[in-house]
Formats: sequence, structure tokens, C-alpha cells
Amino acid sequence: MSSNRSSALLVPAAGSGTRLGHSDPKALVPVRGRALLLRTLDALCAAWPFDDVVVAAPPAQLERFTDLVATFGRSARVVAGGATRQRSVAAALDATASGIELVCVHDAARPLVSATTVAAVLDAAARVGAATAAVRPVDSVRVEGEDGLARPVDRKRTWLVQTPQAFAAATLREAHLRAAADAVEVTDDASLGDVYGFPIEVVPGDPDNVKVTRPRDLEWVERALSGRD
Repeated sequence: MSSNRSSALLVPAAGSGTRLGHSDPKALVPVRGRALLLRTLDALCAAWPFDDVVVAAPPAQLERFTDLVATFGRSARVVAGGATRQRSVAAALDATASGIELVCVHDAARPLVSATTVAAVLDAAARVGAATAAVRPVDSVRVEGEDGLARPVDRKRTWLVQTPQAFAAATLREAHLRAAADAVEVTDDASLGDVYGFPIEVVPGDPDNVKVTRPRDLEWVERALSGRD
């Protein structure tokens, strides 16, 4: 374990709860009596001794998020997120404490991540500079071509990307600065490696590490947490 290196946890949490059928931001939705964001922070901070924790919240909800995070039980800060996930991560990254060597980015809506996955991703990032959790698809996969036809892809060579993702702090800072200057937008931070040429190690993740997006995802998480609670 590379816990001797200073590390920060960045949690983009500015997503809406629209697809869940909630008027509140998704991170504030209760899961067995505890906000989804707190469930996720519980899992990550129990798995790794982070030196700094920064949550990127919807700008209009800063006070609610700040009040919620104050109940978490350990030091964590809330900053205003951006209009996209990438901009929220950049805002959290800008707010991290000085001297941080590793940064771990994890979706606020993935509360079932295992301690094994968190440690494996951070250890890989400490070794090679960047890493992401991912799982193999269980279904057959097709990719649509420019002609509109969908052709099969070997699923043994395909990964479904998850979080956590972890990086050498300097590497991720440079990538975000370049992306902002180049007006490049990606859906996850590991994809910045493909754009700017730093290698990403893929760490086998856990199929249970679902991202809460739809009501059935929330139901699955509640059932899983009922056993843990």
C-alpha cells in the first residue's frame, strides 16, 4: 500500500437527481437514512487514509452541501462545481491542499466501491502515474460505424470504466490545464490520458460498484447496504 504518499480524494457531486425522480441533487438523495454522498465518503475514507477531501457541489446548493459534509465526522471541504463533470473535478483539484502527491477521483453516486478496489487503484497510480477501475462486460458488445451499422467487438478486449480513478497530482493538473486551454471535454479523467499521452493502468473492479443513475440503481444500492448496515 502506498499510504505513505500524501493523497487527496476529489468527489464530483454536482449531478442532478432528475433521472432518479428527485428534485434534490442526486448526492443528497437519502439511502437508508443517510445521504448518498455521505455513504460514498464513508466507503472511500474507510478504505484509504486521505490527507484531504474535496467535494464539488452544485453552486446553488453550496450551503446545503457544506452543512451535510460538516456532519461527516472528518475534515472535508466543499467547493462550487462546474457545468460539466470535468469542470467540477478541475475545481476540486484547484482546491486541494499544497504538497498532495496522489489524487483519487470518485463519483459521488458510487457508494458500493470496495476497499480492495480503492487500494488497488491508488497503488497502481503510485506505481505508473494513473489508473482506473473497470470491469469486463458480460453482454455481447457492438460498436456503430460511420455507415450506421453496428458490428461486434470482442468483449474480452473491452472494459467498462468505473471510478475510482487515481493520478499523480502533477499529471492530472497539467492534463486539466491543457484541456481547458484546448476546449477539450471528456466524460472521465482517465480519458485525458488518451488525449494527452499519459498511460492509464486498468485495475479490475467490482460489478457491484454501480453508479446510481436510475431508480432501479438506487433500489439495488439500498438492498446491498441493508446487508452491510
